[in-house]
Amino acid sequence: MCIESLNDLLEKPFACFSREEQLDIAKRGRYTDMTDLAQKDKGKCRMFSPSWYQRVKWLAGNSVNRKLYCWNCVLFPSGTSRLWNTTGFDDLRNLSQATKKHEESKEHIYSTVKLRILCKSEKQEDRAQIEFETNVLVRRNREYLERLIDLTISLSLLELPFRHDDSEEGPYKIYLILLCTPANLTHQRLRGWVFLTLLKKYDDIVRTKVEQDSSFKGFTKTIQIDLINSIAHVIRQRIIEEVSASNFFSLMVDEATCTPQCKQISVSIRFVKNGTALERFLGLYDVEYSTKADEVASILERELEKFNFKEKLVSQSYDGDVVKPTELYSLQQAIKHLQSPDCQATLVHSYAHDFNALLAQSLKSIQDCKLFFSIITLFGGFFRKVMNMLPNVDTSWLESIPRCVKHVRNNYESILKVLEFITTSENFENDQKTMADAVNLIHHMKDFKFMSLLTMFEDHFSLIDQVFDGIKRKFPETKHYRHEINSLIERLKTRQTDVKFNSLIKEVPITGAPNVLIDMFSLHIQILDNIIHDIEGRCLDIEMIDFFGLLDCVQDKTCPDTALISSVKENYHKFFETTKLKTELDLLYADPSIGGLGEGEAKSVGDVLDFFYAHDIRRLLPELYKLLELVATMPTFAEPLKGKRCALNMVRSEDLLAELQKSNQWYTQVIDYFATLPSTSSIELTYKNSEPTEHLTKMEVITEPELNIKAEIDVSFC
Repeated sequence: MCIESLNDLLEKPFACFSREEQLDIAKRGRYTDMTDLAQKDKGKCRMFSPSWYQRVKWLAGNSVNRKLYCWNCVLFPSGTSRLWNTTGFDDLRNLSQATKKHEESKEHIYSTVKLRILCKSEKQEDRAQIEFETNVLVRRNREYLERLIDLTISLSLLELPFRHDDSEEGPYKIYLILLCTPANLTHQRLRGWVFLTLLKKYDDIVRTKVEQDSSFKGFTKTIQIDLINSIAHVIRQRIIEEVSASNFFSLMVDEATCTPQCKQISVSIRFVKNGTALERFLGLYDVEYSTKADEVASILERELEKFNFKEKLVSQSYDGDVVKPTELYSLQQAIKHLQSPDCQATLVHSYAHDFNALLAQSLKSIQDCKLFFSIITLFGGFFRKVMNMLPNVDTSWLESIPRCVKHVRNNYESILKVLEFITTSENFENDQKTMADAVNLIHHMKDFKFMSLLTMFEDHFSLIDQVFDGIKRKFPETKHYRHEINSLIERLKTRQTDVKFNSLIKEVPITGAPNVLIDMFSLHIQILDNIIHDIEGRCLDIEMIDFFGLLDCVQDKTCPDTALISSVKENYHKFFETTKLKTELDLLYADPSIGGLGEGEAKSVGDVLDFFYAHDIRRLLPELYKLLELVATMPTFAEPLKGKRCALNMVRSEDLLAELQKSNQWYTQVIDYFATLPSTSSIELTYKNSEPTEHLTKMEVITEPELNIKAEIDVSFC
C-alpha cells in the first residue's frame, strides 16, 4: 500500500482497501501538509492559516488540488453532499461558519462514529494480541515452573541439596523448609543443576527457559527458595484445613541444630483424620542457644495461632534441648496460660523421643557429663567413618548417644582391640587423621574417670530402658504407667548409696586412685539427682491422662472405671458429654467385638480407630470414637506411624504431597502463590484475562452495527 497524500484516497476510496490497510491508514491519521491555500476577496488575499488544523480536529488538506476536506467523511462518506468528502472546500471567507455547520450534519456524525468504531476495534485487537502473546508466555513460564516444582520436591524427598555452589547453601534454609530432613550431608551430593541440565537435554520448554529467558536465570537461589516457600505454603494451607476438621491436636517440638552457629527447633503436630493418626511437620524456626521458655512460647504461639491451638491443643511434648531442663516447666506452663481455661495442653512424653537421650541432653548441664558425652560423640563419628568402609556391618548403635554408650561398654575389649589394630596396621599408615583419632579414643578408654562414667551410664540407661519397654503396651494402663515411673524413681534413689556405687566401680575394667573415687562418688550422686528431677518433671501431668485406662476393656473388666470417666469430665469436659460417653463405654465393655476387639485380644488404638471408621460406627458411638481420637492424638503411648521413622526431625509429609499432587489445582496453587512474591515481579505468571488464551488460534475482530444511513460510494472500479 502506498498512500502519499489525501488525493490518493480520493482516487481510490477507503472502502476498497483491506481491513489491515484501513487500520494502518486510520492509525497514520489525517493529512495536514496543505498550507498554501489562498483566496482573493475584494482586492485582498486571504491566506489559509495552519492553526486551523489545531482548531478543527477533523480538517485535512489535499496538497494536489489545494482544497480542504473532512478526514472522517473522506474515509466514511455518506449522504448526498459531496462538498467535504469529494469536491473539497476552499472558501476561506466562510470557513468558520462552514466547519461548524458540517460538524452538526448527520453525515459528519456518522463518519465520526464509524472512524471511532474502527479505531476502537484496532485498540481492542492490539490489546487482545498483547494478551494473547502474554498468555502464551505465561503458559510457558508456568509449564517451566511445574518442572522446577517437581524437581524441588524430588530433591527434598531424596534429602539432596539443590545448588552446586556450597557457599550459597544456608543451613536448612534450602533443603529443609519444605520437609524436615537430617543435617547430615556427607553422602554423595547430587546437585539440582545436574537434573536441570538433564531435563534441558530432552525438554524444549526447559531448554528455552534456561538458555534464552533472562527472567529465570536457570535454577537460581532466589527462585529455588521461593519455590520451596510456595510449596510449603500450599502444604501448610492443607494442614490448616485438616486440623480445622479435627477435634484436637498435639504439639511435638524437637531441637534440630545443624551447625555450631545455628540452633533451630522443629515443630510438628499430630491429629486424627478419617480414622488415621497423622503427623505433620510445620517447619524449622531459628532460636538462640540461650533460649528462654517465653521466647520459645512466643514462636509456638505465632505458628499455632492458625490452628486454633487455644481451643484444640491437648498435649505438648519436647526433647531435651529445646530449652534448658530448668525451663521446661515454665515453657509448658506458658503454653497452657495462652489457652482457653477449658483446654489445657498436657505435658507428655512422646514415643518419638528416646527417654535416655532426653536424660543425656539434660545431663549436659553438668560439666563432667558434657565432656563425657562429647567423647561418646567422637566414638560415634569415628566408627561411622570406619564402618562405612565395610559391607554388611551393623551401625544401628551409632544412631544415639545412649545406644553408643551401651555398645562401647558392652564391647569394651573388642573395640579396644580394633582401635589398637588401626594404630599399628599398615593399611592406615597414610591415613594420619584416622590413626590420631584412634590413639585419642584409646587414651579415653584407658582413663578411669571416663570408664567409670561409661559404666554408670550404661547401668542407668539399661534400667530406664527396661522400665519404659515394660510400659509400652498396646492398650496402656495409666495407673500401671504411674506405678512403674514411681517405682523407677525409688530404685534410682536407692542407687545413691556407697554400696551401689562400689558395685559399679568394681565393674570398671581399670582401677583408679582413691582421691578420684571420692570425686566420682560425688558426681554419681549429682547425676542421679539430675535424672530423678528430669523424670519427675516430664511425668508431672501423668495423672491428667488416666483416661487412657478406659480403653482397657478386654482385661476381664465388666464396666468402665467411674473414676477415669470423672477424669475425662474434669480435664476434657469441653469435648465430651460424659453421660453419653459412659453409656457407649458400657456397650464396649459388654461386647468388645463392637470395637473390633477379639476375646482376650488387645489391639492398638489405631486398629480400633480403623475399625470404627471402616464400619461407620463413629456416627453411632460418637463420644467413644472421640475418646479414641484423643488417645491416638497424644503421642505418649501411640505406636509409631507405619512406614515412618520415629525421630521427630524425620517427620515428613510425603503422603500429603502425594495427595496434593493428585489434585488438578496443585501446580496452580503453588505457582499462584509464587507469583505474589516480590522476587517474581519481572516474570510473567498471571494471565491477562479471566480465561487463559492458550487455545486462541486467531484474533477475533470486534465489530459494531452500522448506522442506518445509506452510503453513496461508487466502488465499481475497486
